[in-house]
Amino acid sequence: MTPAAALADRTADPFCAEGVLKAIHELADGTHSKAIADLITVGSHREELLITLGKVGLPRYANFIGRYKDDPAPGVRRSVAAALGLIDNEAVAMPVLVQLLARTGTAPDEFMIRWEASESLVKVAKRKGTEGARRRVLELLREPDAMTVTLAARTLAQVGEPRGREKLREATSHADPRVRTEALLALGEVADADGREVVMRRLKDDNLAVRACAVFAPRPYRRPDRRAHTTGRGAGGARARAGARAAQGAR
Repeated sequence: MTPAAALADRTADPFCAEGVLKAIHELADGTHSKAIADLITVGSHREELLITLGKVGLPRYANFIGRYKDDPAPGVRRSVAAALGLIDNEAVAMPVLVQLLARTGTAPDEFMIRWEASESLVKVAKRKGTEGARRRVLELLREPDAMTVTLAARTLAQVGEPRGREKLREATSHADPRVRTEALLALGEVADADGREVVMRRLKDDNLAVRACAVFAPRPYRRPDRRAHTTGRGAGGARARAGARAAQGAR
């Protein structure tokens, strides 16, 4: 697997193969909320339409979106996480996103749901101010699951909470290489100057995926070819994750 192929896991456009749904997503507005919700209810293209509803729906539709957080399809649950980062209803979105992030699971699909929840928590915090989000997410730093702590720390770091960066630096020494990988990537995303030495040390990590993460890490930890820097959702960090995932698959 190449880094470009692995990159698709976190940056793929859910509408890329659905021209009609892409047009709906681009052209819909709040007046279409009820019609979109009705389609979701009957099971039509839930993954795509939940995101569209999050984008255009009135705040009260956050409750409707949240109903699908336990859907048996991982893609639908990930769409719930993405949609709740778009809709303007912090009171409903925050507890559901925290729950999705804190769910443990080692399957790739389950991790992507948790990562998407972390992304959306950042969006909610930046849109509404950081204090409410900080309090809710800080509680996750006491969770026993190391990946939950790391993803929560990533959220906090991206909204300027120093304890988030501190936890990420600590996580780079965790026994689980998956945790080390995510911590390194998150430090790179926030351009943590104090984490430079941490990232450089991981170049000699005994795990191939972690070393790849350090090699492909975004600025400022290395001097990349500017032409290699992509754009889009989490592009810098996603490129680094691509290398890590490719290396993990090669083990």
